[in-house]
Amino acid sequence: MKTLHKLRSRTAGPVWGLVFGILISAVGLGLWFYARTSSSSEGDQSVAVAAVLIGVFLTVYAAREIGRRKRW
Repeated sequence: MKTLHKLRSRTAGPVWGLVFGILISAVGLGLWFYARTSSSSEGDQSVAVAAVLIGVFLTVYAAREIGRRKRW
């Protein structure tokens, strides 16, 4: 049990969550700008807004987890 405890990385999860959240937010913003400039349907804008919201929530949650982790 102690060996498994030593093998786990405590920093990789929240950091990758932060990177992925920023990436999803950027993709959502790009989709939103594309939907606004082209003559696309309302469905494209709603997908873009959903992607931005998911990215922002993921970024905030990952940043919160990074801030809450225990200092050794």
